[in-house]
Amino acid sequence: MRITATALTLALLSSATMAFAQGTEGAVEPAPQAAPTETEATTVPAAPAATAAPAAITAPAIAAPEGYSAVEFTSVTAEELKGVDIYDVTDASVAEVADLLIDGAGKVTGIVTDVGGFLGMGEHRISLSPEQVSFYRNADGDLRGYVSLSKDQLKALPAWEAPAP
Repeated sequence: MRITATALTLALLSSATMAFAQGTEGAVEPAPQAAPTETEATTVPAAPAATAAPAAITAPAIAAPEGYSAVEFTSVTAEELKGVDIYDVTDASVAEVADLLIDGAGKVTGIVTDVGGFLGMGEHRISLSPEQVSFYRNADGDLRGYVSLSKDQLKALPAWEAPAP
């Protein structure tokens, strides 16, 4: 990635240098523009929203792991989900389902996961939406979750804390 960014920077600098080296000989002056009318002068183009929400992270579009088939999230019980390992798209284990967040209507609104740590120490607890995790089951009943984020990206998400009772 660093090489790509460096190459892009060099290409942009190179093209900017060529444009600058061409100089202004023979350049045509742009025609003067008319003064803006009162309505045009008061119209301000909309600035990009600085507080726009980041794009939603959705479940990864990956093929089912060998020997596994996709499972509808709604067909899996809470008991089955707790403790399920979550993998990234490279099939590396990155987290584990710790708990589920359920609203008053009984709908699952979040999947609380533990990322990192060892034997329960140093884990980073986060909440993912059900849309961010795809689940797969094999013939032996083994259930796996998959996300499109790496372990480092998951660790960078804000920590989830249980609401006060």
